[in-house]
Formats: sequence, C-alpha cells, structure tokens
Amino acid sequence: MIKIRFAAFGAVLAAGLLTVAGSRTAFAQQATQAGVAGLIQDGKVAVINTQVFPGRINELKQKYDQVEAQFKDRYQKLQAMDAQAKELDDKLRQQQQALAPEKAQEMQAQLEEMKKRGTRELEDFRTDYAKALDDQRKPIMAKLTQFVQNYAHQHGIILILDLAGAYQTGTLAYWNPTTDITEDFIAEYNKANPVPGAASSTAPAKPAAAKP
Repeated sequence: MIKIRFAAFGAVLAAGLLTVAGSRTAFAQQATQAGVAGLIQDGKVAVINTQVFPGRINELKQKYDQVEAQFKDRYQKLQAMDAQAKELDDKLRQQQQALAPEKAQEMQAQLEEMKKRGTRELEDFRTDYAKALDDQRKPIMAKLTQFVQNYAHQHGIILILDLAGAYQTGTLAYWNPTTDITEDFIAEYNKANPVPGAASSTAPAKPAAAKP
C-alpha cells in the first residue's frame, strides 16, 4: 500500500553485509604492510538481495504491516484530498471559459489552498510514518545484522554483497546465480525467529555460496 516500505532498505544493512566480520579489517591492514601472500583468508563470496526483506522476513513484514495499519486512516485521508483536488482542477479546466472571472479566481484560490494543505499533510505523514517505522524495525535490524555475521561464519563466507546496493553504485558487473544466498538466508532467519501466524518459507534453499 505505502511505497515507503521498500525505499532504500538495503542501506540500513550495508555495513553488516559488505564486511561480515570486523576482523577482516585486520587482514587488509596486514596485507598492506607485508604483502598478500598467505594473508587473504580463503573463503566464499556471496550476494544477497535485501530489497525483498520487508516482504519476506516475517518479523520485518509484521512490523511494516503494523505501522501501515496504524497509518491507514491518514493515508486514506490523503488519497481523498488528492482526489478532491484533482476533481476541482478538472472542473476548473473544463469550465474556465464559461465561468465569470471572479468565480474562476475563487476556484483557483481554493485549488491552490487545497494543494498547499495537501503538501503539508503529506510531508507530516511521511515524517511520522518513517519515524514510526524506524522505531519498530530497529531491534529487528540489529538482529539481522548479527544473523548475517553468524550466517557468514557458519557457511565459510568472507564477503557478502547486497545486490540492490551494488547495482545502484555500479560496483557489481556480474554475479553467478549460485552465489545468491537470499532464499536460504531468509528461510534460516525465519526458522530461527518464528512469527505466530506467519506463512512458513517453502522456497527451496540455494547453495550458500560459490568460490570466487
């Protein structure tokens, strides 16, 4: 219903995904000082699509649904205001030639006021919605970041790239589908963090990652 749900979601997890373990920094520093021979840890590289998390991670979906329910009435009010403004705008365009100048000016002033009020209420809505959503998902994001690190260690992964973010920044030119851990990660997280009433993930698990 509300498009904010998927906006820039991957950025929240970027730090946890791009460097799945803080200890990797030490390897990079040692390699700079003494050369790379024997210092680059052997392991797998994987990609993940965080863009689907709001609709597929059950805990997150529950929070998004709760916030959307909380703001449903305000959202519908904004839709009604938008519809009224469009109706008045259409009426003014269609009847402008036949209207007396004073009446046309009155309708134009009314339309401008409706647009200003709608813009203010939309901005307030976005601010309040984003704050409520951030408050609700903060603990889930912390759990996801830790789960990413644990998942990486368990599967021998040294680097996880977020597909959405990598494409947007142009840092990923190609990826092998066998390195995509999205489905398996979501299934494991939902299994470890069950949500009552949520549909269980039935998608087949994909290989954790392939050697680069």
